[in-house]
Amino acid sequence: MNNLALQISNIAAMSASHAWAIVGNFLILVILTGIMIGFSYYGGKGGIISLLIAFYCGYGIYTAFPYTTSIIEAGGAPIFKALLSLILFTLSILFPYVFVNRLIKGGFGVLSFLPRFVLSFLAACFLMALAYHVFNVTHIYTFPEPMNSLFAPNQYFFLWFVAPLAGLFFLVH
Repeated sequence: MNNLALQISNIAAMSASHAWAIVGNFLILVILTGIMIGFSYYGGKGGIISLLIAFYCGYGIYTAFPYTTSIIEAGGAPIFKALLSLILFTLSILFPYVFVNRLIKGGFGVLSFLPRFVLSFLAACFLMALAYHVFNVTHIYTFPEPMNSLFAPNQYFFLWFVAPLAGLFFLVH
């Protein structure tokens, strides 16, 4: 009986260790998804939908703004360049979010948890893809190898870029 309890304890410890290793590799994605889920509930009807549309509008504004590279290059050190690019992107999504949220606030019913979760996860993945390919966060932070295999390849950027649109198409009625 004592041997069985020891075996169960060892299996539980190994399972917890493996689970923590997996979660640890994707911790930033888990945290970002949690923030997006919280925002989807805080934003009310259509909050996450408005945010996703504002991400795309903000990306367009960010890339089309004629002084983006000048402002980012003024940062000097890589950490300041990354921070400036994140600040510019945040400012780029601010006004589109307010505008789109006013347009669609009353047009959608309440999303259940599963669509909110999926859209929040896809939004987090979209932001991670932008962090890898647009904001150059990899110059100041070394992500774990599983994250690199998902977001670092240039071929995957397009897939992560259109994934929230596919989620909106299939989950929002």
